Amino acid sequence: MRKLDLKDSIGTLIFVTSKAMERAAEYEMKKKLGLTSSRWKIILALNLFSGISQKELAEKIYIDASTIVPIIDKMERGRLVERKPDPKDRRNNRIFLTKKSESIVDPIIEIIIELRKKIYKGISQGEQELLRTMLKKIIDNADNVAKKTKNPG
Repeated sequence: MRKLDLKDSIGTLIFVTSKAMERAAEYEMKKKLGLTSSRWKIILALNLFSGISQKELAEKIYIDASTIVPIIDKMERGRLVERKPDPKDRRNNRIFLTKKSESIVDPIIEIIIELRKKIYKGISQGEQELLRTMLKKIIDNADNVAKKTKNPG
């Protein structure tokens, strides 16, 4: 029987790298700002895409749409976000940052910049750019495979 060593596979390394970076960010955000992973990601997403729907927001931060509802509920109670009815479709809400959460955006960004310096230590700008290029190619290739699977032609 054949065996597949996943320890050094590119997919495994990408996954483990992503999780390690996420854990580091979670730790720093919790320690310095008292924010959970979901909350700081929502704040950053809304800083870029203000007034998007809950579904769109969930897609931006890569979580299930049903998972985001209780998080938004808590953030709304904590006055970090506000829901406003969609003027084009009253069944939907649009999510916006509040003044309170807007004041947290810069500290979040500073934490991320500092983390990147630590995490990318010893990796030149050229190496970082090469890695970005390669990862984008992998993403595109994987997306193309998924599209073919959904729409076999």
